[in-house]
Amino acid sequence: MRHIAFRCPPFPTFIKGGEAMFVQGKKHFKRTFSVFDLLYVKRGCLFMAEEDQLFEVKEGTYMILIPQREHYGYRPCVEDTLFVWLHFTMEQHYEILPKGEITWHDVMEREASYVEAAQYQFYLPQFGVMKHKERMEQLLEQVVHLEHDGSPDRALKQQIYFAEFLMQLQKQALDIPTASEKVCAEAVQYIHKHYREPFEMKKLARSLRFHPDYITRCMQKTMGMSVMQYLHYYRIAQAKKQLAETNDTIDSIAKRVGIEDAAYFSRLFKKVEGVTPTEYRRIVYRI
Repeated sequence: MRHIAFRCPPFPTFIKGGEAMFVQGKKHFKRTFSVFDLLYVKRGCLFMAEEDQLFEVKEGTYMILIPQREHYGYRPCVEDTLFVWLHFTMEQHYEILPKGEITWHDVMEREASYVEAAQYQFYLPQFGVMKHKERMEQLLEQVVHLEHDGSPDRALKQQIYFAEFLMQLQKQALDIPTASEKVCAEAVQYIHKHYREPFEMKKLARSLRFHPDYITRCMQKTMGMSVMQYLHYYRIAQAKKQLAETNDTIDSIAKRVGIEDAAYFSRLFKKVEGVTPTEYRRIVYRI
């Protein structure tokens, strides 16, 4: 597997990002770019070539296109394909290395002293499956949605979320599940199965056989959100799909994702997404 190796700090610098849709039959144009381009497919498949290497970037997978290397779509999309793109650059030197298993021993180069910052050597896989998909998609959405934010600190917030995204990508490459990650995975699986039902923390705790506080700490440590925050995020994510793909009423969609009160659903949707369900549907139809 090829990895992009670089020392940090400083972290790579985020430039710009967005979400795009390639309809069936469309493919990526040919170009040689001057910066890194990360592509993450949310639905469908991109058929990408970088010089002599071919990649099938399927749903839930990503690839990072390397600067000064020609890339293009070698085959049209066989279905409508939704993906996120992020452009970023590195001021520091980087290398493309073949590397097998990675441990924290490889990543941690120097502990911090009183006068020197800690030094890390990152090894990001150029191509791979996005583990902890919901958390990673949430970080990507936070970066992309800020493109439409008019606040003066927008770019700084994007850089913070982007740095967190890269750290999570590096941690996933280590592939060493902790006890917290295992509990978190079970909690996520439970929510995916039961999100349409009225939620009770004690039922989740009984199913996982752990104390509710411990489950919450595991979720917070692994995903950066509480159980209820993740439940809200997942319900809204399912609602977004239905808003984009159906003409069903807001009320009926709210009920299908486990929220009986349509007014509360609309308030929650706006809190999470920054727009109302109706506004979101209008935006999606314009893409």
